[in-house]
Amino acid sequence: MNDHFPSETTMPRYPLLISSHSEAVDLWPITAHFLQKNFPTSLFKIYLGANGEHNRNAYAPSGWNFLYFGRDESFSKSLHSYLEAIEDEYVLLMLDDFVILERTDPVKLTEAFRFLRESGGVYLRLVPNPGGDHHLQDHFYRINIAGGAAYATSLQMAIWNRRFLMKLLSYDFSPWEFEIKAGKTAEALEHKNDFYVSHIPIVHYTHIVEKGKFFPFLRQLIEEEGLVLESSRAWWTHEELQQLREHPLKAWVRSKLSPAWHNRIRRIFFKEPL
Repeated sequence: MNDHFPSETTMPRYPLLISSHSEAVDLWPITAHFLQKNFPTSLFKIYLGANGEHNRNAYAPSGWNFLYFGRDESFSKSLHSYLEAIEDEYVLLMLDDFVILERTDPVKLTEAFRFLRESGGVYLRLVPNPGGDHHLQDHFYRINIAGGAAYATSLQMAIWNRRFLMKLLSYDFSPWEFEIKAGKTAEALEHKNDFYVSHIPIVHYTHIVEKGKFFPFLRQLIEEEGLVLESSRAWWTHEELQQLREHPLKAWVRSKLSPAWHNRIRRIFFKEPL
Protein backbone atom coordinates (compact mmCIF):
# COMPACT_ATOMS: atom_id res chain seq x y z
CA MET A 1 0.00 0.00 0.00
CA ASN A 2 1.18 3.53 -0.72
CA ASP A 3 1.68 5.14 2.69
CA HIS A 4 1.90 8.66 1.22
CA PHE A 5 -1.59 8.42 -0.30
CA PRO A 6 -4.72 8.88 1.80
CA SER A 7 -6.87 5.75 1.66
CA GLU A 8 -10.64 5.94 1.94
CA THR A 9 -10.83 2.15 2.22
CA THR A 10 -8.55 -0.83 2.57
CA MET A 11 -10.41 -2.64 -0.20
CA PRO A 12 -9.98 -1.94 -3.95
CA ARG A 13 -12.77 0.18 -5.39
CA TYR A 14 -11.93 0.67 -9.06
CA PRO A 15 -10.57 -1.73 -11.69
CA LEU A 16 -7.30 -0.84 -13.41
CA LEU A 17 -6.57 -3.01 -16.46
CA ILE A 18 -3.04 -3.12 -17.85
CA SER A 19 -3.19 -4.45 -21.40
CA SER A 20 -0.08 -6.45 -22.30
CA HIS A 21 1.03 -9.76 -23.83
CA SER A 22 3.10 -12.70 -22.68
CA GLU A 23 6.37 -11.55 -24.28
CA ALA A 24 6.38 -8.23 -22.42
CA VAL A 25 7.41 -9.65 -19.04
CA ASP A 26 10.46 -7.36 -18.99
CA LEU A 27 8.15 -4.32 -18.73
CA TRP A 28 6.04 -5.46 -15.81
CA PRO A 29 8.52 -4.82 -12.95
CA ILE A 30 9.13 -1.29 -14.23
CA THR A 31 5.43 -0.50 -14.60
CA ALA A 32 4.73 -2.02 -11.17
CA HIS A 33 7.48 0.00 -9.47
CA PHE A 34 6.17 3.35 -10.68
CA LEU A 35 2.56 2.41 -10.00
CA GLN A 36 3.43 1.57 -6.42
CA LYS A 37 5.47 4.75 -6.04
CA ASN A 38 3.21 7.31 -7.72
CA PHE A 39 -0.33 5.91 -7.94
CA PRO A 40 -3.01 5.32 -5.26
CA THR A 41 -3.03 1.57 -5.80
CA SER A 42 -4.99 1.00 -2.56
CA LEU A 43 -8.04 2.42 -4.35
CA PHE A 44 -7.72 -0.02 -7.26
CA LYS A 45 -7.90 -3.67 -8.12
CA ILE A 46 -5.16 -4.16 -10.70
CA TYR A 47 -5.59 -6.60 -13.58
CA LEU A 48 -2.81 -7.63 -15.96
CA GLY A 49 -4.00 -9.08 -19.26
CA ALA A 50 -1.25 -11.02 -21.04
CA ASN A 51 -2.31 -13.50 -23.67
CA GLY A 52 0.32 -15.23 -25.77
CA GLU A 53 2.08 -18.48 -26.51
CA HIS A 54 3.05 -18.98 -22.87
CA ASN A 55 1.26 -18.43 -19.59
CA ARG A 56 3.44 -15.96 -17.67
CA ASN A 57 1.44 -15.93 -14.44
CA ALA A 58 4.62 -16.64 -12.45
CA TYR A 59 6.06 -13.30 -13.61
CA ALA A 60 3.06 -11.15 -12.64
CA PRO A 61 3.85 -8.53 -9.97
CA SER A 62 2.59 -9.31 -6.48
CA GLY A 63 -0.99 -8.25 -5.87
CA TRP A 64 -1.94 -8.07 -9.55
CA ASN A 65 -4.74 -10.24 -10.89
CA PHE A 66 -3.35 -12.11 -13.88
CA LEU A 67 -5.62 -12.70 -16.89
CA TYR A 68 -4.61 -15.28 -19.50
CA PHE A 69 -6.84 -16.83 -22.17
CA GLY A 70 -4.41 -18.48 -24.55
CA ARG A 71 -2.85 -17.31 -27.79
CA ASP A 72 -2.73 -13.60 -28.58
CA GLU A 73 -4.74 -13.52 -31.82
CA SER A 74 -4.91 -9.73 -32.04
CA PHE A 75 -4.87 -6.60 -29.91
CA SER A 76 -8.66 -6.25 -30.03
CA LYS A 77 -9.50 -9.90 -29.35
CA SER A 78 -7.11 -10.13 -26.42
CA LEU A 79 -8.31 -6.88 -24.85
CA HIS A 80 -11.91 -8.05 -25.29
CA SER A 81 -11.11 -11.28 -23.43
CA TYR A 82 -9.59 -9.35 -20.52
CA LEU A 83 -12.61 -7.07 -20.25
CA GLU A 84 -14.95 -10.07 -20.23
CA ALA A 85 -13.28 -11.19 -17.00
CA ILE A 86 -14.03 -7.88 -15.23
CA GLU A 87 -17.50 -7.23 -13.88
CA ASP A 88 -17.34 -3.50 -13.13
CA GLU A 89 -19.22 -0.97 -15.25
CA TYR A 90 -16.21 1.31 -15.67
CA VAL A 91 -12.55 0.40 -16.01
CA LEU A 92 -9.34 2.43 -16.16
CA LEU A 93 -7.25 1.18 -19.07
CA MET A 94 -3.51 1.63 -19.47
CA LEU A 95 -0.85 0.06 -21.69
CA ASP A 96 1.99 -2.02 -20.31
CA ASP A 97 4.83 0.40 -21.14
CA PHE A 98 3.38 3.42 -19.31
CA VAL A 99 5.44 4.59 -16.32
CA ILE A 100 3.86 7.08 -13.92
CA LEU A 101 6.34 9.84 -13.13
CA GLU A 102 4.54 12.01 -10.57
CA ARG A 103 2.26 11.32 -7.67
CA THR A 104 -1.36 11.04 -8.73
CA ASP A 105 -4.05 12.81 -6.72
CA PRO A 106 -6.58 10.16 -5.60
CA VAL A 107 -9.26 12.84 -5.22
CA LYS A 108 -8.96 13.83 -8.88
CA LEU A 109 -9.14 10.19 -9.95
CA THR A 110 -12.24 9.65 -7.83
CA GLU A 111 -13.82 12.79 -9.29
CA ALA A 112 -13.13 11.52 -12.82
CA PHE A 113 -14.87 8.20 -12.14
CA ARG A 114 -17.80 9.99 -10.53
CA PHE A 115 -18.11 12.50 -13.37
CA LEU A 116 -18.19 9.79 -16.04
CA ARG A 117 -20.68 7.67 -14.13
CA GLU A 118 -23.03 10.58 -13.35
CA SER A 119 -22.87 11.91 -16.91
CA GLY A 120 -23.55 8.47 -18.40
CA GLY A 121 -20.38 8.83 -20.45
CA VAL A 122 -18.51 6.08 -22.25
CA TYR A 123 -14.95 7.49 -22.28
CA LEU A 124 -12.90 9.94 -20.24
CA ARG A 125 -9.27 10.49 -21.24
CA LEU A 126 -7.15 11.47 -18.24
CA VAL A 127 -4.68 13.56 -20.24
CA PRO A 128 -5.55 16.29 -22.79
CA ASN A 129 -3.61 14.61 -25.58
CA PRO A 130 -5.42 15.60 -27.68
CA GLY A 131 -7.65 18.03 -25.84
CA GLY A 132 -11.40 18.45 -25.99
CA ASP A 133 -13.76 20.77 -27.83
CA HIS A 134 -16.53 21.96 -25.51
CA HIS A 135 -15.82 23.03 -21.92
CA LEU A 136 -18.08 21.54 -19.29
CA GLN A 137 -18.30 21.68 -15.53
CA ASP A 138 -15.58 20.49 -13.19
CA HIS A 139 -12.43 20.53 -15.39
CA PHE A 140 -13.70 18.33 -18.21
CA TYR A 141 -14.29 18.86 -21.92
CA ARG A 142 -16.56 17.06 -24.34
CA ILE A 143 -14.92 15.56 -27.42
CA ASN A 144 -16.61 16.46 -30.72
CA ILE A 145 -17.33 12.98 -32.04
CA ALA A 146 -19.88 14.21 -34.60
CA GLY A 147 -17.25 16.61 -35.95
CA GLY A 148 -14.76 13.82 -36.54
CA ALA A 149 -12.36 14.64 -33.70
CA ALA A 150 -8.89 13.21 -34.28
CA TYR A 151 -7.78 10.36 -32.02
CA ALA A 152 -11.15 10.41 -30.27
CA THR A 153 -10.46 6.91 -28.94
CA SER A 154 -6.82 7.46 -28.08
CA LEU A 155 -5.19 4.70 -26.02
CA GLN A 156 -3.78 7.20 -23.58
CA MET A 157 -4.88 6.37 -20.01
CA ALA A 158 -8.65 6.66 -19.91
CA ILE A 159 -11.71 5.48 -18.04
CA TRP A 160 -14.02 3.45 -20.26
CA ASN A 161 -17.52 2.10 -20.02
CA ARG A 162 -16.50 -1.54 -20.18
CA ARG A 163 -19.38 -2.85 -22.30
CA PHE A 164 -19.08 0.03 -24.77
CA LEU A 165 -15.36 -0.59 -25.21
CA MET A 166 -16.08 -4.26 -25.87
CA LYS A 167 -18.43 -3.23 -28.69
CA LEU A 168 -15.70 -1.15 -30.34
CA LEU A 169 -13.25 -4.04 -30.05
CA SER A 170 -15.59 -6.22 -32.14
CA TYR A 171 -14.15 -4.41 -35.20
CA ASP A 172 -10.82 -6.13 -34.47
CA PHE A 173 -8.78 -2.99 -35.09
CA SER A 174 -5.03 -2.90 -34.55
CA PRO A 175 -3.99 -0.38 -31.84
CA TRP A 176 -3.24 2.28 -34.46
CA GLU A 177 -6.52 1.62 -36.30
CA PHE A 178 -8.41 1.70 -33.02
CA GLU A 179 -7.16 5.18 -32.15
CA ILE A 180 -8.16 6.73 -35.48
CA LYS A 181 -11.18 4.64 -36.52
CA ALA A 182 -13.06 3.49 -33.42
CA GLY A 183 -14.29 7.02 -32.70
CA LYS A 184 -15.88 7.16 -36.15
CA THR A 185 -17.93 3.95 -35.88
CA ALA A 186 -21.71 3.82 -35.69
CA GLU A 187 -21.42 2.84 -32.02
CA ALA A 188 -19.35 5.94 -31.26
CA LEU A 189 -21.75 8.23 -33.14
CA GLU A 190 -24.62 6.82 -31.11
CA HIS A 191 -22.78 8.19 -28.08
CA LYS A 192 -21.53 11.37 -29.73
CA ASN A 193 -22.10 13.44 -26.58
CA ASP A 194 -20.59 10.91 -24.20
CA PHE A 195 -16.83 11.22 -24.83
CA TYR A 196 -14.80 13.41 -22.48
CA VAL A 197 -11.26 14.51 -21.68
CA SER A 198 -9.74 16.29 -18.69
CA HIS A 199 -8.42 19.79 -19.34
CA ILE A 200 -5.26 19.07 -17.29
CA PRO A 201 -3.34 15.81 -16.88
CA ILE A 202 -4.80 13.81 -14.00
CA VAL A 203 -2.03 11.22 -14.37
CA HIS A 204 1.51 12.20 -15.39
CA TYR A 205 3.27 9.42 -17.25
CA THR A 206 5.34 8.55 -20.29
CA HIS A 207 5.82 5.45 -22.38
CA ILE A 208 9.16 3.70 -22.54
CA VAL A 209 8.88 1.59 -25.69
CA GLU A 210 8.37 2.52 -29.33
CA LYS A 211 8.15 -0.13 -32.04
CA GLY A 212 9.44 -2.73 -29.63
CA LYS A 213 12.59 -0.83 -28.57
CA PHE A 214 13.42 1.02 -25.35
CA PHE A 215 13.90 4.79 -25.30
CA PRO A 216 17.41 5.74 -24.03
CA PHE A 217 16.07 7.92 -21.18
CA LEU A 218 15.00 4.73 -19.43
CA ARG A 219 18.63 3.96 -18.51
CA GLN A 220 18.88 7.02 -16.30
CA LEU A 221 15.40 6.49 -14.91
CA ILE A 222 16.02 2.94 -13.71
CA GLU A 223 19.44 3.93 -12.36
CA GLU A 224 17.90 6.73 -10.29
CA GLU A 225 15.30 4.30 -8.94
CA GLY A 226 17.84 1.58 -8.17
CA LEU A 227 16.11 -0.90 -10.46
CA VAL A 228 17.68 -3.83 -12.29
CA LEU A 229 16.47 -4.26 -15.85
CA GLU A 230 16.40 -7.85 -17.07
CA SER A 231 15.67 -7.63 -20.77
CA SER A 232 17.10 -8.53 -24.16
CA ARG A 233 15.04 -5.81 -25.81
CA ALA A 234 16.90 -3.45 -28.20
CA TRP A 235 17.41 0.28 -27.54
CA TRP A 236 16.89 3.24 -29.84
CA THR A 237 20.12 4.95 -30.86
CA HIS A 238 20.47 8.74 -30.99
CA GLU A 239 20.62 8.61 -34.80
CA GLU A 240 17.50 6.49 -35.02
CA LEU A 241 15.60 8.82 -32.72
CA GLN A 242 16.55 11.80 -34.88
CA GLN A 243 14.96 10.06 -37.85
CA LEU A 244 11.93 9.07 -35.80
CA ARG A 245 11.12 12.56 -34.57
CA GLU A 246 8.89 14.88 -36.57
CA HIS A 247 10.64 17.82 -38.25
CA PRO A 248 10.32 20.91 -35.97
CA LEU A 249 8.75 23.07 -38.71
CA LYS A 250 6.17 20.40 -39.52
CA ALA A 251 5.39 19.98 -35.82
CA TRP A 252 4.97 23.76 -35.39
CA VAL A 253 2.60 24.03 -38.36
CA ARG A 254 0.57 21.08 -37.12
CA SER A 255 0.28 22.64 -33.64
CA LYS A 256 -1.32 25.74 -35.18
CA LEU A 257 -4.02 23.79 -37.01
CA SER A 258 -7.31 22.65 -35.56
CA PRO A 259 -7.99 18.90 -35.88
CA ALA A 260 -10.59 19.67 -38.56
CA TRP A 261 -8.09 21.59 -40.72
CA HIS A 262 -5.44 18.96 -40.12
CA ASN A 263 -7.77 16.32 -41.51
CA ARG A 264 -8.74 18.51 -44.49
CA ILE A 265 -5.08 18.78 -45.45
CA ARG A 266 -4.64 15.01 -45.06
CA ARG A 267 -7.54 14.46 -47.46
CA ILE A 268 -5.91 16.75 -50.03
CA PHE A 269 -2.91 14.40 -50.02
CA PHE A 270 -5.23 11.37 -50.15
CA LYS A 271 -4.42 10.39 -46.58
CA GLU A 272 -6.97 8.90 -44.21
CA PRO A 273 -8.29 11.41 -41.62
CA LEU A 274 -7.12 10.93 -38.04
